[in-house]
Amino acid sequence: MFMAAWEVSFKEKTILKAFKATSLSPLQPELSIRSVLAEHENVRLKEALINERQRRKQGKALPLEAEEEYHGGAVFWSLRKAEEEQRQLQKAEVARLREEKKQAKAQAKQVRREARAEARIVREKEKAEKAAEQASRAAACRTQQRLQNALKATQKGNKMRPKAAAKAALKNRVVAEPQGSREASGAAAGQEPSQSRHGRAIKLLAKYR
Repeated sequence: MFMAAWEVSFKEKTILKAFKATSLSPLQPELSIRSVLAEHENVRLKEALINERQRRKQGKALPLEAEEEYHGGAVFWSLRKAEEEQRQLQKAEVARLREEKKQAKAQAKQVRREARAEARIVREKEKAEKAAEQASRAAACRTQQRLQNALKATQKGNKMRPKAAAKAALKNRVVAEPQGSREASGAAAGQEPSQSRHGRAIKLLAKYR
């Protein structure tokens, strides 16, 4: 009898119906299994009550809770009270499943919130790193430009320094020479040299005199 009830209960149609009735997703196997087991328990209890009612022609209905003086033995439950107890169990199970579903939903929402916050932190960090890298490149470019300008200015100054020095020396020599010296120099330049650098006498030809 148990195997027959098991085979009747655990079918694809019955399991899908249990999922649909409890609004559970197969992605939550623990809740799904509990729902299926609860439905299977209901089926077994109903079958047991039907069999007991058919077997028992006469009997006294006993309360659902055993009395304090109860010392064991068979206990017979009325069908109405058994069904009432079963309904209470189903309500409690549905409430428990609803609460678990609510908690799972809240937990998933919290996980999504934390994931968004973490993604925002990562984006801000990447943005800050990118800005710092751009600032570093810009500073390096400015430093390189200043160095190049300084090098060009130094090279230009080195090229102009000899010319300026020559001009200054010429100016100073012109200012330092007196008028008499320049006239003497001119007169000396007008006379013919009588000796060479080696001390030999120099005679000019008549055509050059």
